[in-house]
Amino acid sequence: MSELDENENQPSGTIRHKVVALYKFVVLPEEELKLLQAEVEQNMRLSKARGTILLAAEGLNGTICYPESDNGDQVLDFLNNHVNFQGLRTRISYVDTAIFHRLKVKIKKEIVTIGGKVDATDDAKKPIGYMSSCTIDPTKIVGSYVQPGKEWDDLLEDPDIVVIDTRNKYEIDIGTFENAISPNTDNFRQFPDWLHRFAEECGTMKVHDQESSSKQVQCVENPFQADEEKGTIHNARCLVPVPDEDMPKVNRKPKGVAMFCTGGIRCEKSTSYTIAAKVFPPDVPVYHLDGGVLAYLDAHPDEENSKWKGECYVFDQRVAVTHGLKPSLNYTCCHACRRPISAADKKRSDYIEGVSCRFCKDHGSNKQKTRFEERQKQIGLAKEKGAFHIHDSKYLEKKL
Repeated sequence: MSELDENENQPSGTIRHKVVALYKFVVLPEEELKLLQAEVEQNMRLSKARGTILLAAEGLNGTICYPESDNGDQVLDFLNNHVNFQGLRTRISYVDTAIFHRLKVKIKKEIVTIGGKVDATDDAKKPIGYMSSCTIDPTKIVGSYVQPGKEWDDLLEDPDIVVIDTRNKYEIDIGTFENAISPNTDNFRQFPDWLHRFAEECGTMKVHDQESSSKQVQCVENPFQADEEKGTIHNARCLVPVPDEDMPKVNRKPKGVAMFCTGGIRCEKSTSYTIAAKVFPPDVPVYHLDGGVLAYLDAHPDEENSKWKGECYVFDQRVAVTHGLKPSLNYTCCHACRRPISAADKKRSDYIEGVSCRFCKDHGSNKQKTRFEERQKQIGLAKEKGAFHIHDSKYLEKKL
């Protein structure tokens, strides 16, 4: 464990950081990925960027942060001018300190994993339940883009449009759109099977005429309200389909399907799959929210005239963001199960910092809990020494 200069490795709270969520679906030759990985990492480190960037044959995806500079933005200049990344989709916000400890540039099979490989021999890589063997290519086919304003709000208010939140249930628990449907998934690989089962149920229903349906409930409803005391734990490695009792209630056949996710990448891939696999009849339009929830919250600086309720989970130290992309003041993260927890959760008798929370207290082995306890002990010792428990060893390290 090293003692680090704040301005070199874990920037102090006085240095404002730019946060960039980014992605682009683009064909990248697999034989060039290692060279591209080195090139991207080198340029990120020039600006002391931290975060994670994934590279795959289907494109690039990630979230990074780096200190603001008086010399312009070398990170975005590099990415936007790169021959492979022109037209990069980005969402920018600002924080008072770094929200990642390290920089990681990784090569993956996919930049966002959906379903699995139908012909895979490893059960961990096979689809969970049913999945079409169709080709998913968002560079060629995706749902219709809907802008994060009145156009999207109109879809949410239309009782004959089903709006599907493609995120996982632990994300949805702390915030989602009015009238949105939760697939109740633990991971994105469960989504295709859920989608086919949902579409099959929709296919058995009738479409009501516009006049009568406008006076009725939504065409599809969630099966139940989240039970805050249920204590279920997010299982990213879950290999079973969503249970039947967690499927939505279909009141009548929807006339259109809209999807959204955090930043746009998951719903872009899910709508590509939906259309390619012919999940719904060709006369049912498929939409998705351009830029995802982050774009909507960026366009709505406060709750006035907003259809978003709650906060939006993000995969960094902010844990969640609110309207105007302001960091959450209500949630932190359980270091054991990674679920967002509130101040009230941390006051409970079953909360042990770094070891367990109400969601995971009855889960995990004794070996895991012992490891978590030791990790929390090391974090405490590091703080006493004025050091950082987690850091990026490739950045210059100095004593305080």
